[in-house]
Amino acid sequence: MRKFAPVPVVAIIGGGFSGAAVALHLTRILGAERRVRIVVFEPRARLGAGLAYDTAEPAHRINVPAFKMTLYPDEPEDFAEYLIRADILAADPGACSAGGTAYPRRSVFGDYVAAELAPRLASGAIEHRHKRVRKVTRSKGRWTLRSEDGEAFVADIVVLAVTHPAPSLPKALLPLSSSPRVVADSTRADALDGIAQTDRVLIVGNGLTAADVVAALAERGHRGPIVSISRHGLRSRGHPVDAQEPFGDFVSVPITRASELLRRIRQTLRIARQQGLSWHPVIMRCGHRASRSGRPCRSSSGVGSPGWRAPIGTCIVSA
Repeated sequence: MRKFAPVPVVAIIGGGFSGAAVALHLTRILGAERRVRIVVFEPRARLGAGLAYDTAEPAHRINVPAFKMTLYPDEPEDFAEYLIRADILAADPGACSAGGTAYPRRSVFGDYVAAELAPRLASGAIEHRHKRVRKVTRSKGRWTLRSEDGEAFVADIVVLAVTHPAPSLPKALLPLSSSPRVVADSTRADALDGIAQTDRVLIVGNGLTAADVVAALAERGHRGPIVSISRHGLRSRGHPVDAQEPFGDFVSVPITRASELLRRIRQTLRIARQQGLSWHPVIMRCGHRASRSGRPCRSSSGVGSPGWRAPIGTCIVSA
């Protein structure tokens, strides 16, 4: 009698963009042979959106041009082409900048990822379990995942694609934690509902989350004063008015340490400035290097300049 080896099981914990992308690319690599069972644990109703792209707030937009976002490194404009196929921009006149660059709502990118996953979910190539994993243990070369309802699931490979913890109040503001006028987590759907149009608002943090809050308040017709504070007093840096091609070389000479990468970035930034370029094309090239090597470029961004440091979260105090 012919015996068949069991199919290896890959369990992905977290079904936001990262987890969904891992599942999707595994199916592309494996093709139609189904040599691996792929199971994604994600409590949200759909895969691919996660915290970043699950927002229903109309003022929340992607913060890079649409033509630079994609699920497929070898198809860099796939998302931009999706916008055309789905006729998204026609119903969103505020999506394009004065120069014609598209910045659609963040939820649209979640729709795009979900659309790419849909046929694979329908065929069973990817399984979605609407559960939150509470514990992972290893025994005899395999992993046991324990979900919140107590069910056990055994896998050969586990991929961690979980989000960061919810924002919390800075230590100095903990005495105010019980106040209804304090918002510790601005990512909640109802976080800004208690702020009246004329309220004075203090935002602790001045990064992209703070920009989201200001945009959402403006969408609601807020006209009271807003003060935003941060350690460095710097605002999120916008995109250049004129598009610039990626600049620099982070591939030809192997880079094996974050410190080497940081040094190379600083050198390239100096050269870019001498040629009249901004920092944008250098970081863009660095991102291209990361997509080719599989190593993130993120580790350098918080060290090279305080202007690139992203806050952990935003706390809003309205009075």
